[in-house]
Amino acid sequence: MEFKHKTGGALLLRIVIAAFSAVLLFQSAANSAPTSATTTAPESPAVSNATPDTSQTSPTHAAVLQPFTATYKAEFSGFGVTAERKLTGTPESWRLDFSANSMFAKIEEYSRFAQQAGRLVPLHYDYKKTGLGKDRHTALSFESTQRRVINVYDKDHTIESAPKDIQDKISYQLQLALDVAAGKKELKYDVADGKKIRHYEFRVTGTEKIDTPMGSVETIKVQRVRAQDSERVTNIWFAPQWNYALVKLQQQEDNGKSYQITLTKLSIDGKAVSLKKSQ
Repeated sequence: MEFKHKTGGALLLRIVIAAFSAVLLFQSAANSAPTSATTTAPESPAVSNATPDTSQTSPTHAAVLQPFTATYKAEFSGFGVTAERKLTGTPESWRLDFSANSMFAKIEEYSRFAQQAGRLVPLHYDYKKTGLGKDRHTALSFESTQRRVINVYDKDHTIESAPKDIQDKISYQLQLALDVAAGKKELKYDVADGKKIRHYEFRVTGTEKIDTPMGSVETIKVQRVRAQDSERVTNIWFAPQWNYALVKLQQQEDNGKSYQITLTKLSIDGKAVSLKKSQ
């Protein structure tokens, strides 16, 4: 029984990390490459019916990066995980931290990047996993002018001739939010993942009102584009009112099971978002 609980807790932790990295696959399937497609997502009972795209995605609603701290919770098959995202710094040198904890494992990762107008330029990415299973530490150094991504601990896995706008596994999440805020229709990203380059694509599907612990908020719903024969569905909700914070991520697996990651606490530029402010 103890092993079963440890396995379940570690599995959920991997799911949460994968979800925020948009791989959104179980570890055994993490190497499959996504291709373009469209799918229809099930509606969550906690949200209203989706409405068509509106001016919320217009460039006039463009978000400006501000320091924030966001806390999330996730549950899967009775196991729970708490995760936190935190942005600190200035446009010359931002740092985005992500951490997730379960009873048996802990994962921490961070990205340092600069901001050039609406584009984020990664500088360094670091990932650490401790606890159940083998500990792991990965670090990537980005040399944008040479279009090179150096694998700090394994130089043989350095990426040469990297795509011009390459991102790391968490900087691209903020790039996605900025692009949605700017009303961009082409949401495609090349992401450095060890020695590989992953290709992610998303599309805006509409707007929805979501209930959160901080109050009800209007959101823009974004869906991951997958292969046409894939039954896996991934939806992400961003809140323009809260500077395009990621408020919910929902994943439906091809085996019919689903899980959800939900924002439970948020502060922007040192000010807590509350129920009173959200209404």
